[in-house]
Amino acid sequence: MSAITSQRIQAKGRGTPTPDEAKPRRRRSGWWLLLAPVLAFDVVLFLTPLGKLVGSSFSGNAYQRVLEDPLVLRSLANTLTISLASTLVTVGLGYVIALVLWRSGNILRVVLFAVVLLPFWTGILVKNFAWAVLLQDNGIINAFLQGIGLTDAPIELLHNRFAVIVGMVHCLLPYAVFPIFSSLMSIDDRLGLAARSLGAREGSVFRHITLPLSTPGVSAAGLLVFIMSTGFFITPVVMGGPGDMMIANQIDYYARQLTDFPGAAALAVILTALVSILVAIYQRVLKAGGHHEDN
Repeated sequence: MSAITSQRIQAKGRGTPTPDEAKPRRRRSGWWLLLAPVLAFDVVLFLTPLGKLVGSSFSGNAYQRVLEDPLVLRSLANTLTISLASTLVTVGLGYVIALVLWRSGNILRVVLFAVVLLPFWTGILVKNFAWAVLLQDNGIINAFLQGIGLTDAPIELLHNRFAVIVGMVHCLLPYAVFPIFSSLMSIDDRLGLAARSLGAREGSVFRHITLPLSTPGVSAAGLLVFIMSTGFFITPVVMGGPGDMMIANQIDYYARQLTDFPGAAALAVILTALVSILVAIYQRVLKAGGHHEDN
């Protein structure tokens, strides 16, 4: 019996890893060193400021003060209402665009991708002011509606909730298109061909094959768009009215106008907690739906 084999037998007898077994363990533990820069980045740039923000929010009865402010409660309600409406419209439009991209040829797909990507390359302030020009009383849209006889006078399209949702949908649309398009591209075309060969119509194919299989992309798009919607700041200022202010505007008001930094921190923590709870509920509902489909 060789010396190496004897060492292995003795190591197993003592319950300690053999030299050959210890090498993979050292390699696996070495992967944690690769995560060290990421963890340090998170601790320095995310967890530390977040901890200071949470700590600041507990000074001077900040929570009691902001929750007794009726404007804050109204801004919270506006934030949830506008974010939900923007998410529904964005995901609906994004699904239609993703379907067209999925079924279009290569040249048309490149053109449509460029159109979808254009908002990425344009600043949000520029987009909002462009919509403000279009939606104003003497803008192109009002002129068109009066020109075809639908209205006799300019209708109020700007500085209201409709304008805020339009501006937010334009900014958020790419974030809905790409997850849905990705899920559509993963669908096997043979499923649709098999269904059609058995006599299924296009509506039935979409309802029973395309829509269920694209649900993961739709849920991801909805979650992403909703989270981003709750943090909008510029669009309500440029395109909304006094009654359409969102919670980000209230945080700015507390920080810059009132110089109440604990109040602003409390608002930020409340918004983060509220969004986290809604996201958890959303994921739990999706998970329950997935289990129901599996059953």
